[in-house]
Amino acid sequence: MRFLTKKIDENNSDITVTYIFENCKNDSELYKYLNEQTNGELEKQIYQYKTIKGGLSETYKFSINENKKIIVVGLGKKENLTRLKFSQAIASAARCAKTMTDAKTIGFELIENKNECDCNYSNFDKADAAKIIFSSARIGLYSFDKYIQDRKSSIETIEILDNEIDSKIEYGAQIGAYTSYAMKFAKDLVNESAQIVTPNYVAQIAQEIAKEHNLDIKIYDKKQIKELGMNAFLAVGQGSVNEPKFVHLTYKPKQQPRKKIALIGKGITFDAGGLDIKPATSMLNMKNDMTGAASVLGIIQAIAKIEADVELHVISALCENMPSGSAYKQGDVLTAKNGKTIEVDNTDAEGRITLADALCYADTLNVDEVIDIATLTGAVIVSLGTNITGVMGNNQKQIDKFIETSKKSCENTWQMPILDELRENLKSDIADMKNTGGRNAGTSTAAWFLSNFTKSGSWLHIDIAGTAMADKLNKETQSGPSGVMIRTLINYIVS
Repeated sequence: MRFLTKKIDENNSDITVTYIFENCKNDSELYKYLNEQTNGELEKQIYQYKTIKGGLSETYKFSINENKKIIVVGLGKKENLTRLKFSQAIASAARCAKTMTDAKTIGFELIENKNECDCNYSNFDKADAAKIIFSSARIGLYSFDKYIQDRKSSIETIEILDNEIDSKIEYGAQIGAYTSYAMKFAKDLVNESAQIVTPNYVAQIAQEIAKEHNLDIKIYDKKQIKELGMNAFLAVGQGSVNEPKFVHLTYKPKQQPRKKIALIGKGITFDAGGLDIKPATSMLNMKNDMTGAASVLGIIQAIAKIEADVELHVISALCENMPSGSAYKQGDVLTAKNGKTIEVDNTDAEGRITLADALCYADTLNVDEVIDIATLTGAVIVSLGTNITGVMGNNQKQIDKFIETSKKSCENTWQMPILDELRENLKSDIADMKNTGGRNAGTSTAAWFLSNFTKSGSWLHIDIAGTAMADKLNKETQSGPSGVMIRTLINYIVS
């Protein structure tokens, strides 16, 4: 996929996208240019015949000639437009473009939106819009067709069209382009079958990333993991014939880093539940339990391409959670890297056990912030549904900044509590704690468990169990892996 910025009179896109509001006429340079190319017919269709009324994500296709097409997409009422709604409209236009035969290039009008109040993050400038267009267009265009013989032609180039492209807009476009690549990388890896995506396979991918982007890398095998004292993590993977791997990638900027961040992605490449085996319907999408690992591997590539002034450590404890004669069992007591002991109450609460050792490892890196992203609890779906990501941590300033960034990144987050009272849920008679604590407050209880394995004063936990996969098309993302929080994390790290 290519990403370009062009002046309006240089536009040679197969499809050009322009916008209309419900209550405000489009009088932009690009719209006037397109209307002239249609000899005024576009204006008649929109404002005289009212073929499209401008409702959010409503689309209308218009042909200039056999090779040149226009998509008009509605943005709703101008005063109600937010970054998220703009992103949804861009994705909708991109999906519409996929239905148009033989189109290879799609160009988007660059706009800005200014209102008196920014309480809903409705205000954005052209640099913000460029970032949104490149990332959201690729969300709408995304498909995983590796195993489909009859592949359809696809868009190869996304363009942004405006007559005043400056360095700020170019930088926003750059971030959007590399963000879109990170999201596609992660979604492709999650979509791949678990018969291929084993711990060793992901470790090899990490090795290739390190070589391509000149990153430092450490890959630990089973023996080395044991030598590091990560016995909790090892226990989760001991039921599988595919041995675990522990991956640590490091990006260092050319200049003195502004800060150092450890980013941990949960890496269960398949989760059968262990001896507490999942029912078939719950196991169906468990190849996605390594979404966190896929996400952080995509993110570090984007950060390297952007050449951010932050040192970034990407960490993942990779294994399969399988039932077998060698699998870890209920009642086992595991010792984590920091010496704390865990009574196994449920083998299907394995992600937090692997993250415990990964968090302990991050403590050895002398970083300023620690962030983990994980498909961790079904309870977060009960609490927040499938469009809102749960965020927890031990530093309110860090949490506030992350939530603020998520709103500017077109993603929904909500803070959930971590209270000391939750320790009672995990009380064990034979160990420091159990790994599960019943049905009540499951998401917060899991976060409290994790808090015991980090010494960082700036630790953020992101539970994407509800948002990592879409079971049907929503307003922005098609069914399947969503790439959730990749936009937010890249913007958070860069800012």
